Amino acid sequence: MREGESAFLETLAESEQVHFHHLALVRPQLPSEGQVHMLEGLARSLASPRLLTLMARTPHWLAHWPILLGLTENEATPEAIRRDLEMVVSLFDQMREMDQAPTAEKADRSESVKALYSQLNAGLKPVAKLLAKQLAKTVSATGNTLEMPPLPGEHPDWEALTSLPAALPQQPPAEGLDRARSLDRARQTAQPEELLAFLVDSDAELRQTALLNPLVSEDLICRALAESAEPAFFEEVYAEARWYFREPVRTGLQEAPGSPADLSRRVALSNHLVAALEQGASDRASLRRIVSFFTQLDESEYQFITYWAKRQSPHLLRVVKYFYDRLQRERSGMAATLPERGEEGRWASMEERVFLATQATQEEQISLVLKDPNPQVFQLALENPALSPRLLAATAPGLDRDRVETIAAHMGWSEDPLVAEALVHHPLISEASALRLMGRLRGVKPAIEVLRDPRIFHLEVKRQALVTLRDLYQAMSVPGRIAAIRSSGGELLRHLPQEVLQDEETLHSLVADRQLDPGILLRLARNKLTPRAVLEQIAGHPVLMAHAAIMSELLLNPKTPREASMRIWGLLSEAEQQQLLRSPHLPAALRALG
Repeated sequence: MREGESAFLETLAESEQVHFHHLALVRPQLPSEGQVHMLEGLARSLASPRLLTLMARTPHWLAHWPILLGLTENEATPEAIRRDLEMVVSLFDQMREMDQAPTAEKADRSESVKALYSQLNAGLKPVAKLLAKQLAKTVSATGNTLEMPPLPGEHPDWEALTSLPAALPQQPPAEGLDRARSLDRARQTAQPEELLAFLVDSDAELRQTALLNPLVSEDLICRALAESAEPAFFEEVYAEARWYFREPVRTGLQEAPGSPADLSRRVALSNHLVAALEQGASDRASLRRIVSFFTQLDESEYQFITYWAKRQSPHLLRVVKYFYDRLQRERSGMAATLPERGEEGRWASMEERVFLATQATQEEQISLVLKDPNPQVFQLALENPALSPRLLAATAPGLDRDRVETIAAHMGWSEDPLVAEALVHHPLISEASALRLMGRLRGVKPAIEVLRDPRIFHLEVKRQALVTLRDLYQAMSVPGRIAAIRSSGGELLRHLPQEVLQDEETLHSLVADRQLDPGILLRLARNKLTPRAVLEQIAGHPVLMAHAAIMSELLLNPKTPREASMRIWGLLSEAEQQQLLRSPHLPAALRALG
């Protein structure tokens, strides 16, 4: 490997390096059928924007529909790239609808297809031509041939290929707006850059209003923390429960240049404590170090430590409670000395541990026995009649590989759906065991959770979850499908776009509900596979007027009927129209109107 490539690898995370080696190995050649299957899995499951950008900038991969659709449906694909790819998908969806349209509408549909093709990114037009040739469709009447670029060389500029696309320049949000309109924009804007500008504004009311915007995401908060110079903003984010527990946000609070020193120290101390607890107290020095961290911990951080312990090591909850009570005693002026080491401080003998493993009835005792260093004690604990599926599922994330595999092979516990689900999500479980346990999961939600979990690295497990999800959806009645879409918050639209978006009967019934979650409407409005009739129905939904983001996505969707687009365009303010006119994805008819 060249020196430049070694330097580039150092900029990637460890998990990204493994996938990058696969991509770099396959990229200089036309992919085989097996490689296309592998690339499709990566396109759907990768969470790295840089590697997804690399895949999107490899045209001979995009000429395969599964890879193209996978990149389009992956929400980690950078926004600008995803919208360009969605236009290619929309082009062929409109061609399919044009074939099925009445004769009187074919000419108008044909003009729409040509106009959309003319708006494609120049690098994607050869891809569209090749896909059209495979389908024996004509996308342009000019007859000009656009050839695919040659296969890439073995040592390209990886930095350039993985660099994220630059965001479109945005005007300052409050420029030319009075205070009332600025607050309204902060609450409703659908433009990420404009929302970011509000979040880093020096005006406290504007910042707090922007934090209430439904489109504020974890990524946007992290960017705002890195750019903000307002100490009050960091405290505002820290005080929000929905951001307080998120690891990337806490990292931003700790590492941002403008973060207050006291807040950064508090968060850093918690991170050091969690790392020490994960390593365990193997000797007296490690134990003293953990005690030292606890004694320095701020009261506001006990919520995070408790949350971590519940998820990763429930047996440590008693320790957390002890130190929290100790802190409260210190605050009330009571003596807070550690109890003297007496009989309770000695290690339990093997006989006592075996007795606890087989006879213990308290959850705290059983949790400790499941973590016993002796594997035979652990196996005895699995047979304890007081061990419940809920307790075993809560303890499973903190177990090592051998114990996870032992539970997965256990005749009784492997059959329990709650335990099976906890094991499938364990990052150390083998692929064979995870696939075997997948058959124990019941319902739509466990399959969606498997597809959503970034800790699951086995692509075959995620593929099996997708097959299960598809089979469950197709076996449902229309009311059942509506309930599944609503209960998943629209996640089914992401994982089963073909099945859900071609099911017009279900979509019409779903959109007819006046109390429908706006997030589901937003997903439908932005997806280029949503039928025209459903988009027209969304354009008349009563929720539309209260959510500028849904109106913007309808206008950027080339399949939205022209009459509905014209009506929505007239509802936007001049500032919102100017923001949309900056987007290269706005249909030509609306651009001419603007």
